[in-house]
Amino acid sequence: MRSSVDRYSFVQWLCASCLNVLAVISLSLPFIVCAQEELNDLVGNGAVVLLSPVGEAVVSLNADTPLIPASLLKIPLAQAALSALGEDYRFETQFYRNECGDLLVRGLGDPFLVSEDIAVIAKRLSQQGLQRIQRLVMDDSAFEPELDLPREAGVDDPYAARNSALAVNFNTVSLAWNAEQQIISGEQETPLTEVARLLGKTLAPGQPRRVNMGANPELGLAQVQQLFAYFLNDAGVVLADKTFYREVLTDEWTLIYRYRSSRPLRDIVAGMLRYSNNFIANQLFLALGAHASGYPVTSEAAQEALEIELAELYGSGFGRNSDKLFMTEGSGLARHQRTTASGFVRVLERFAPYANLLPAFDGALRKSGTLTGVFNYAGFFTAAEGLYPFVIITNQAENNRDELLNELERLVSNFGAVP
Repeated sequence: MRSSVDRYSFVQWLCASCLNVLAVISLSLPFIVCAQEELNDLVGNGAVVLLSPVGEAVVSLNADTPLIPASLLKIPLAQAALSALGEDYRFETQFYRNECGDLLVRGLGDPFLVSEDIAVIAKRLSQQGLQRIQRLVMDDSAFEPELDLPREAGVDDPYAARNSALAVNFNTVSLAWNAEQQIISGEQETPLTEVARLLGKTLAPGQPRRVNMGANPELGLAQVQQLFAYFLNDAGVVLADKTFYREVLTDEWTLIYRYRSSRPLRDIVAGMLRYSNNFIANQLFLALGAHASGYPVTSEAAQEALEIELAELYGSGFGRNSDKLFMTEGSGLARHQRTTASGFVRVLERFAPYANLLPAFDGALRKSGTLTGVFNYAGFFTAAEGLYPFVIITNQAENNRDELLNELERLVSNFGAVP
């Protein structure tokens, strides 16, 4: 039986708790109503959802309207890849010899094969006893020849690079000009190849820039071959025939070396999200297809594997239904793809353990998504009490996403300030 002192203490605690609840209501409700009105004025043809750290809806405007997600799709792609392949998965590039003394380089879709890796590979092949090569052969047959993936035609920006089973430096070249306006390599790690010189001749001298290899797959493969030839020579390996060769692996070849990427998948995913790299995104998309169905991977196999993985991660209908998430590739460039704010916030709730892979901006971990007439944000506000998942999707001419983001941030700050 409680003593009179205990009962008095309990009544004091209960009264204090009631006063705190009333304070929260009195402080929060007018502010929320005001914020909702401001959000309504800004959202236009769009949707906004904000959840509390315990999953309660703080804001929900047009939450079930299907809209174009653009690069927000890189978030579910990232989780699908991490789930299917594993955080420590490492891409592989294979090397074969034949009786003629040729060396064949077989790409398996490593999205992060860069010049520094080629230098390491060349040294290791030399250390294994490779001294002379007759022909240096490129094999990109692990991907189907004509991938059904969106690209921005006629654009030379790095984000529009063509996907390939065998590509170096994200299928791009970095170019610069010296004081005499002569073309030079734009990065110390990469020599200026003949392919780079050819691309440089199409550009006017100016600021350093990175450009993609265009739609011709053989141009990208020629760049790969020339970089391997340079670093093999640097490692003391002689290449007799410098002609470009592109062939498919057959039984005449013997595997002599497997190079596993120096970067685990988790690091590759973080880079993709930070730079919103479309090339990396669809390399990961195709890796899902290869993991499920083997090589050569097709766009259809990748789409089927992605759909299965999304349904397992987020629930039935995710991947195929526009009222949740309809997704057919990894970059978000395809404008027929759709999601709802209510569906996408479900993605974020499941993605929360990987929230720190998203770029950090002023108290928020977020990914943007941008196309013509598409201006989106999704991610998490970070607060002492936990993560606040939010989704902003607007499909309209006017870009209001920063104003919408600021309003949501004010709401979160207000909640955190209430005792």
